[in-house]
Amino acid sequence: MSLGKKIHQLRKGCGMSQEELAEQLTISRQAISKWELDESVPDTENVVQLSKIFRVSTDYLLNDEYEGDNDTPTVKVSNEHFKMKYQMKTRILSYCIIAVALFICIAGLFAGGHIGTHTISAGDVFDDISHIAYLGINYYVLSGVLMLVGIIVLLSSFNLFKKEHR
Repeated sequence: MSLGKKIHQLRKGCGMSQEELAEQLTISRQAISKWELDESVPDTENVVQLSKIFRVSTDYLLNDEYEGDNDTPTVKVSNEHFKMKYQMKTRILSYCIIAVALFICIAGLFAGGHIGTHTISAGDVFDDISHIAYLGINYYVLSGVLMLVGIIVLLSSFNLFKKEHR
């Protein structure tokens, strides 16, 4: 796509008239019209100003092969870097969740000991032993849920749940 077509598309996308863009660049409306018709090209200073106004790179504006800002090599590298950082943070989060789950499970061993050694009925008054066993069961349930969440987050960081589109 030519520079003129890009300027026209970006200007329309921002809902600006040629006159409004010309005012921001302190040039004539006719100059904008000539750029959009590919009859002339903006000077370097105006290209830089256009990139700031439209929030695109100068590479995108000047290279006819680029159809979008994502086509520029630096943006592609940045996107890959962002994806890698996101995956790393997700993995660290999942490891932390799993570690907390293991800690709660171990705490359940010390707090309650054995599942099923004491049964608690609705009318029972909790004595120390049954209360501790009840707490132990809760620790196991909580640690199991956290472990499951941690594993799901970990697997999602490896993109196992996403289908690749080619």
